[in-house]
Amino acid sequence: MSAETTAPQEAAAPAIKNKEPYQPAYYAPVPTGFTRYSRTSLVWQFFRFWVINGKILKLLLKSHH
Repeated sequence: MSAETTAPQEAAAPAIKNKEPYQPAYYAPVPTGFTRYSRTSLVWQFFRFWVINGKILKLLLKSHH
């Protein structure tokens, strides 16, 4: 066998690092305070509901000219 046909094992390894299970980099990031608030606050969700519905209504009115 020649040296060209045997490749070193390091070259075949993926370039992803810190993806071992149970390591700190493996876990999902913790949401910020505002993210937690926006997920649980009925006032914020009500506001976002009307903003999104307004955008959809605007889109529909543009398409029916």
